[in-house]
Amino acid sequence: MRGGAHRTGAEGGAGQASPAQHPVSPGVDREVKEEVQKLRSRVDVLEQKLQLVLAPLHSLTSRALEHGLPDPGSLLAHSFQQLERIDSLSEQISFLEEQLGSCSCKKEL
Repeated sequence: MRGGAHRTGAEGGAGQASPAQHPVSPGVDREVKEEVQKLRSRVDVLEQKLQLVLAPLHSLTSRALEHGLPDPGSLLAHSFQQLERIDSLSEQISFLEEQLGSCSCKKEL
């Protein structure tokens, strides 16, 4: 067989069996339906987890657009630059506080 075509048993070849050729007992049918329901429940849970994982990414994308940045990566880079500036300013303030503390011209209040 070529091209993905299947021949049925009625055509004399090996292929997919039709349900009429192999009747399913009610017990097996019930088990199959239960298994399908379990699988559907698992898919639902996985879809919910996926939405929870994707929510922060969607939020990050919308924030990037609000700041006029082309993508979330740009927002992250911009945020890291701001954090580096804040850290640098904090170090400068600490240095100036030390210098002020040791200044001989400090007035007593």
